[in-house]
Amino acid sequence: MADEDAVLKETMKHLGEASRRIRASRHLMREHALEGNPDYLGLVARLSEALDVTEAALRETRRLRDAG
Repeated sequence: MADEDAVLKETMKHLGEASRRIRASRHLMREHALEGNPDYLGLVARLSEALDVTEAALRETRRLRDAG
């Protein structure tokens, strides 16, 4: 069980960092007015999807940790 806890803790750390980095990328795109640029619409959409999936994985990891 201790190994599982360590893995979940490290996974949460990685997912939290990934979320912060994705948010920083979105902020950078917004800051440089690239969000409305048609050439960047796909990337903006992928960043939003990546954040959604990353945060869902973080919630699931927390659920598993709390259930254990």
